[in-house]
Amino acid sequence: MSLIAIQGVKGSYSEEAVLKMFGSRARILECVDFAATFETLQNGNANYAVVPLKNKIVGDIEIAVSLLQKTSLKVLDELPLEVRHVLVGTQNAEFESLKSVRSHVEALKQCRKFLSKHAQIQQIIGADTASSIRRIIEENNAENAAIGSRRAAEIYGAKILKENIADDLENWTTFYLIGN
Repeated sequence: MSLIAIQGVKGSYSEEAVLKMFGSRARILECVDFAATFETLQNGNANYAVVPLKNKIVGDIEIAVSLLQKTSLKVLDELPLEVRHVLVGTQNAEFESLKSVRSHVEALKQCRKFLSKHAQIQQIIGADTASSIRRIIEENNAENAAIGSRRAAEIYGAKILKENIADDLENWTTFYLIGN
C-alpha cells in the first residue's frame, strides 16, 4: 500500500482528502508543514503527497504552489473538497468569553469577515486546523478557540461554538495528488 504524505494531522482537511481519494486503506504520513511534505516525497520517504493548492475564497495556497513549482513533481489527480469551517472550544467554553482563536493561516484568511466582526479575539497561526483544535483541547483553557472541521472537533472532543464561519458558505479547497 502506498504511503501518502500530508501537511497536518488526523482530522485535517488534507487527511480527509486522502481518505476520499484512497479510502480507509490509505497509509498517511503526517508532516509538520508544506516544506516537510514536499521534502518527504522528494526524498522517497512517501510514494505520494496530497496537498491543497487552491481555495475558492483565497485563491492559490501560495506556499504550496511555490514549493510545487520548485520541484519536478507531477500532479497526478485532483479532488475538490467542501470545507465547512467551525469555531470550537473546550467543553466548558462560551463564545462570549473567547480571547484567542488558533488555526492554519489559510483557514484564518478564509474566515476574515467573521474574525473582523469579532476583533477582540486574537488570531494565532497554528500548524494546521486539526492540530490547532487538538492543542486547545490539550491546554483546556476555555478562553482559547480554534477553527477547523467538524470531524476534527469530534476526533479531539471539542465543543462547536459557531458553524459555517467561512466568508463563503460554498467554500471548497482543491487538493492535488502529487508524485514523481
